[in-house]
Amino acid sequence: MSNRDKAGQKPSLAEAIRQFINDEDNRPHVHKLLGLEVEPELPPTLASLLEAIDRAKRRE
Repeated sequence: MSNRDKAGQKPSLAEAIRQFINDEDNRPHVHKLLGLEVEPELPPTLASLLEAIDRAKRRE
């Protein structure tokens, strides 16, 4: 909760928009409205493989 909310003040427009976008129920609608693509989550095996590749690159 922001300091403004604690003080009983209304949030700024930017804060209100952030709250709207961050709400899980609104997120799909915002993505569709703005034409944003959602990256699908990788299966655990692929995610661990990519992490291993990144670690190997950092060692080089």
